[in-house]
Amino acid sequence: MNGTLWWYSASSTIAFVAIATAMVTGEAADPRLDGARCFLRPDGYLGGTVSDSVLEVPALPGALNETFTGIVDALSVASGVRRQALWAIASDSIANRSLDVGAALGDRSLGSDVAEWLIGEMAATLPSPRFVDVGGRRFTRRCSCCLLYETSGADKCTSCPRRSPSDRLRGLEAAARY
Repeated sequence: MNGTLWWYSASSTIAFVAIATAMVTGEAADPRLDGARCFLRPDGYLGGTVSDSVLEVPALPGALNETFTGIVDALSVASGVRRQALWAIASDSIANRSLDVGAALGDRSLGSDVAEWLIGEMAATLPSPRFVDVGGRRFTRRCSCCLLYETSGADKCTSCPRRSPSDRLRGLEAAARY
C-alpha cells in the first residue's frame, strides 16, 4: 500500500511540472530526474522537482516515459506492486494534471487533448486516459486507486473507481457544483 500511495503522489508531482510548463510556455521542463533537484516532504513524499533543462514539447513523451519507467520498475521491485497498476496510476496522474492546467488556462478539453496525445506517444503500455463530463465540468474517469481509504480515517476519493458508479456520479456532481 505504501508504494501505491507514494507513487500516486510522486507521479502527479512529476507530471504536473512537465505538463504545466509545456502547456503554458510551449517548452517542457525536463522530467528526467538526473540533473533535477527533488524535494521530499517530512512524510517522505515527493514535494517537488526543479529542472534547469527544458525540452521541445515533442520530446516530452519520451522523457516522461524514461523517468516513469525507471521509477515504476524500481518501485515495483521494492514494494511488490504490479507494474501495470503503477502504470495505471501514471496514466491517471497525467490525465488529472493535464485537466488542471487546462482548467487554469480556461479550457479543460485542451487538458484532455494534451493527456491523450502525451499518453498515446509514450512508449510504455499505459491505459488510455478516460474522461467524463459531469455538471459542465470534465473529470478523469480513473482506472487506478490510490488506496488512501485503507489508511485510518480516510474514505474513498470522490472519483475512486472502487466506488459504485452511482456514488461516484453523485460525488462528481457535487464537485462540479463546487
